[in-house]
Amino acid sequence: MKPLQLNPTFNVDDFLKQNWQKKPVLLPKLVQNFSDAISAEELAGLACEEFIESRLISDFEQGGWLLKNGPFEESDFTSLPESNWTLLVQAVDQWVEAVADIKTLFDFLPSWRIDDIMISFAAQGGGVGPHYDYYDVFLLQGCGERNWQVGERCASTATQRPNTELNLLQEFKPKMEFTLSAGDALYIPPRFSHWGTATSDSLCYSIGFRAPSLAEMIEGFSDLIIKEQDPVNRYEDSYAAGRLRSGEIKAQLLDTSFQQISEKLADKKKFIVWFGCHVSQPKYPELIQGLDQPLSSTEFKALLCEGVNLVKNPSSRFAFLESSDDAGVLLFVDGAMVAFPVDQLSAITSLCEQSHFSEDSSLSLFTDPGMMGLLRQLINQGSLLASG
Repeated sequence: MKPLQLNPTFNVDDFLKQNWQKKPVLLPKLVQNFSDAISAEELAGLACEEFIESRLISDFEQGGWLLKNGPFEESDFTSLPESNWTLLVQAVDQWVEAVADIKTLFDFLPSWRIDDIMISFAAQGGGVGPHYDYYDVFLLQGCGERNWQVGERCASTATQRPNTELNLLQEFKPKMEFTLSAGDALYIPPRFSHWGTATSDSLCYSIGFRAPSLAEMIEGFSDLIIKEQDPVNRYEDSYAAGRLRSGEIKAQLLDTSFQQISEKLADKKKFIVWFGCHVSQPKYPELIQGLDQPLSSTEFKALLCEGVNLVKNPSSRFAFLESSDDAGVLLFVDGAMVAFPVDQLSAITSLCEQSHFSEDSSLSLFTDPGMMGLLRQLINQGSLLASG
């Protein structure tokens, strides 16, 4: 199979400047000659697996939407009508290599921003109703055709339809309309309302980009700070200038506590490390299993001499940050951080950009003693896998 490539007419710089997180845009033939990485039957098979998230949405009950969560039985599909239903399977990139390869099309954006690739099969007339998401998404069309209507950016207070488990909008006013066929893509920024309806049996690949909410960041970062605090550090009012009235909270006596809290939250270096660890946390950590018997340095070298290649665990997340101070390069893998000298930036960049590693393709990694030690650690913890 030929490697996937973006249409050469797609101007990345223009897209980032004009559309990314700003406004929706149709990207016709974003992937020329695109062929599906999975069949509808294979997708249904994944939906029958207990550990894979899946949903079945039907809208043939007089305009109402019915939701059923997987795992499913084969009979769930054989009993469906010929139209007006949609099967959605989450994180298919975790299970199908050809689907994971689709993520390489979007390497003009940081890889840690990609959440997963959800694939939906919609029978003619099928859809999930009018809604919006809190994240960016590229809707890449596979076989068949799907009509998309796009509305305005919604406020978080937009009214939802009652009596449904789906977060569907009560009111939807389309401003744009497109019909996508194989290889076409529609980019939707966060909170823009949209509604897709299959005009024929079709597959759609939803490449979603995650962004932690402010609430998540406050909670996560403050949890880290809380763990580091000495319990002897407490509120004090020993410096009160005079008698305090019973029941009174004196605002001036809160200044010191407020300053202490503000200083803890204002530690940018600590926040950077926390953020890198947070966004590199795997979506499914249970799919990353370390070796029962960790490889020694000698055993690891012998493994490589046998011609074994290394590949990233599909569930692992890699990211790096080039520090502006003497911290060097910070590498984040599956929620943990390791610092390296700045002269190893090129090797760390290669480690984060590539998915397959061999002496032929990744010579800088295989000749640097520090990188060799890192590779061995990553294969021992399950972030890298051996491939023949």
